[in-house]
Amino acid sequence: MSAPQNNIVYGLNDVPPVKDLLLLSVQQMLLLFTAATFPAMLVKEVGGTIEEAGSMVALTMIAAGIGSVIQASRNRWIGSGYLCPNLCGPSYIAVSMQAAWVGGFPVMRGMIVFAGVIEMLLSGVIRKLRLLFPPIIVGLVVMMVGVSVIPVSVSNFFGVKYAGDSMAWQDVTVGVIALVVMVSANIWGKGPIKMFCLLLGVIAGWALALLIIPEALTDMNRIVHEPWAAFPIHDLSQLSLGFSLQLVVPFLVISLCGSLKSFGNLIAAQKISQPELKELDMKPIGKGLLADGFTTSMAGLMGGMAVDTSSSNVGLAAATGAVSRWIAICAGVIFAILGFSPKLSTAIAMVPGPVVGACLLFAVSFMILTGLKEMTAEPLDERKIFAVGIAFILGVGTGLVPEIFSRMPHFLRPFFSDPLSSTTILAVILYQIFHVDQLWAKLKEKES
Repeated sequence: MSAPQNNIVYGLNDVPPVKDLLLLSVQQMLLLFTAATFPAMLVKEVGGTIEEAGSMVALTMIAAGIGSVIQASRNRWIGSGYLCPNLCGPSYIAVSMQAAWVGGFPVMRGMIVFAGVIEMLLSGVIRKLRLLFPPIIVGLVVMMVGVSVIPVSVSNFFGVKYAGDSMAWQDVTVGVIALVVMVSANIWGKGPIKMFCLLLGVIAGWALALLIIPEALTDMNRIVHEPWAAFPIHDLSQLSLGFSLQLVVPFLVISLCGSLKSFGNLIAAQKISQPELKELDMKPIGKGLLADGFTTSMAGLMGGMAVDTSSSNVGLAAATGAVSRWIAICAGVIFAILGFSPKLSTAIAMVPGPVVGACLLFAVSFMILTGLKEMTAEPLDERKIFAVGIAFILGVGTGLVPEIFSRMPHFLRPFFSDPLSSTTILAVILYQIFHVDQLWAKLKEKES
């Protein structure tokens, strides 16, 4: 074992004993499972079948597992060599759902491949692009990712799929209990209870659903009869790809935002893994971004949902002091293998809607408040207030009153197609416009 630094127990290149390696890998993997419900939720939200949901969960798990291995590997061309696993990217939920509504799952898969290619292209220049994304705009983007998922979160939480549907007390009870367990375990729990609060909430909500919702018991019987192992692709049509020009702008925006998020995650992984470094080593971070984009495209080609690097897993590594890249490799291999279990993927696909809604409300709360915290990390002045305020109002307006924005000229409509991309684009443009005098003053100062 390399000499420990700070609170590091297993260093970056250390190989833990088999027992510790397996336990630490399972702990990392449990965090990955919390996001595995998102593909199932997406499929059910757009009217897909349980078979389609289970298959997408399995294929996303396989892609995330392979991506985690690639990211942690020491390769000349790709992979950071840090513990920074992949999970189903919550940032992609809103745009993926939009793509599925526009052209079905083929278009969603094609746009995910497109987003991954963009991220690979950005891997070499992302450091320069960060100049366009100061903390206040990065925070706004993070907040808007959460805001974009609010309608889906609330409808699932209350078990209401359509505007005219009635609300059943059973669904509300299950959703509330699941959320109460998650939040309580996170606030007052310690150690494993706090760490696995989301998983505990899912278990509690599902157990209650089995008692009071008849459909949940039927779903459980279906899970019991699923085989333990099988190939997740049932039909080659699951691999078909499509493309939509009207979705280019939203996916460009989310790809750029995903790149910035992964950039931050990889910096954090480097700082906790190699505290001896005096300044950032950009080479492994660039290779890590390339690996992240490659994995996203691979997920789309395989028939899964987009994946992204996990900040929660990096945080867990920092908290435990186990930063060995071999933990990520082991966790990735196990996670990918479990993707070949229809019993497991079907179980994830059949998590009751109110429980999924509780998971989303839990995650969205963190995303929105994390964004707000980032936005207020530095002093606000009039320039920042108006850049963010105007962008936020008009961006949210695209979701609240879409009929107004639909009257815009055709060439402008793609830029106002959804709250996330509209807010991001407007914020970046307005921020630069409102700071142009300061930029000009700096240029004149350099000339003199």
